[in-house]
Amino acid sequence: MTPQSPQQEPTLTTMMTGDNVPLDLVTIRATVRRALQERTALPRAEEVHEITRALRTHLWLMLPAAQAIADGLDRGTGPWHRWRALIDRVRVDLDHDGGPGLCSAVVHMKDLGRTCRFLADCLDE
Repeated sequence: MTPQSPQQEPTLTTMMTGDNVPLDLVTIRATVRRALQERTALPRAEEVHEITRALRTHLWLMLPAAQAIADGLDRGTGPWHRWRALIDRVRVDLDHDGGPGLCSAVVHMKDLGRTCRFLADCLDE
C-alpha cells in the first residue's frame, strides 16, 4: 500500500435550514464493522485503502459535532475533559497514516475503526 498524502477536511454542505447534514450513523457503523471484522487472512490492499478512506471521512464529518458539544460544556469539567480527549484522539488518528506496509495499514485501519465507533457512540447518546 502506498503512503497517503495528508487528507484535507471534507467540506460540509448545509441543508435548506442552514444546519449541517445529519450524520449517517448507520453507514458509519457499517464501515466500522467492515474495518473491525475478524479475518483469517489480511484483506487486499485496495480494500484497506477504501475502508481507511471512508473511516477518515466519517471522522472528519463527526468532528464538528463533537467540537460543538465540547464548546457547549463548562470548561474544565469532567464531561468537557472527556470530549476534549476524544476530539484530540480523533485529530491524532487523522494526522497519521498506516505506513507503507499492508500489516501496518491494517492496524491503522482498525485504530481508525475503534475511534470512529467510539465517537459515533458518544454522539448517539
